Amino acid sequence: MPVGYSGTPLPRKLGIKESTQVALVGAPPDYAALLGELPAGVILGTRVSSSTDILHVFVTDRETLAALLVKARQKLRDDAAVWVSWPKKASQVATTVTEDVIRELA
Repeated sequence: MPVGYSGTPLPRKLGIKESTQVALVGAPPDYAALLGELPAGVILGTRVSSSTDILHVFVTDRETLAALLVKARQKLRDDAAVWVSWPKKASQVATTVTEDVIRELA
């Protein structure tokens, strides 16, 4: 199971537990491989609904993130978790998303 520098498996860091429904938006093609072994009953999909436990969004653009969050809030339960992943400065990928943008929009 892939682990980060802390030694904690990525699914645990993201809060993915048994029977969790995870909706992915813009995820890299190798996302499932990056997660490694998942707890029993976990469902990875692309549809956001009231059954979604975790929404994991991958974005490079502030406006895209803002629009996505507006739509997601209409469908997600209040107790659903939202993870936002964006390119860090070291990746040299152009982005208008920062920690401050996420705090502002969240």
